[in-house]
Amino acid sequence: MKKIFIAALLVIFFVSPLFAGSSATQTVKIIVERIAEISVHGNPEIRLNTAVTKEATAEGYYDISINYDAQIFANIDRNLPEGMSLFVSAQSPNNDTFSPEILLSGEGKPVVEVSPGGAKNNRIKYRLICDSIDEYKGEAGIVFTVVDG
Repeated sequence: MKKIFIAALLVIFFVSPLFAGSSATQTVKIIVERIAEISVHGNPEIRLNTAVTKEATAEGYYDISINYDAQIFANIDRNLPEGMSLFVSAQSPNNDTFSPEILLSGEGKPVVEVSPGGAKNNRIKYRLICDSIDEYKGEAGIVFTVVDG
């Protein structure tokens, strides 16, 4: 019995330092980056016969992936000829409704609000009004930019 008691004491004596007060702390650096990716696709082309009508429309699409509340701004990269106005509206990826139409200019204007998430094939509507031009061939780049909401 004395041998068992001594053996038990030795086990407690040698094993307890392994568990008593043995800990370490490591600092984990956590970084969550903002993501705002937008792309446009489709081939919108507006054909207008001013003898028949003064306006015509076209559609394109955009995809977005974002992790914060924001707005999409749009601007046109060049001035259109006098008498020509190009408008844009965009489908909201949050609820499928369309934003109110805005007149495009060189200054970025808010088109649609977006919430965190990802969505593909959201429609973009373009409407051209032409008052006093009988012939024109050209193109304009529409720049879409994600801005903090």
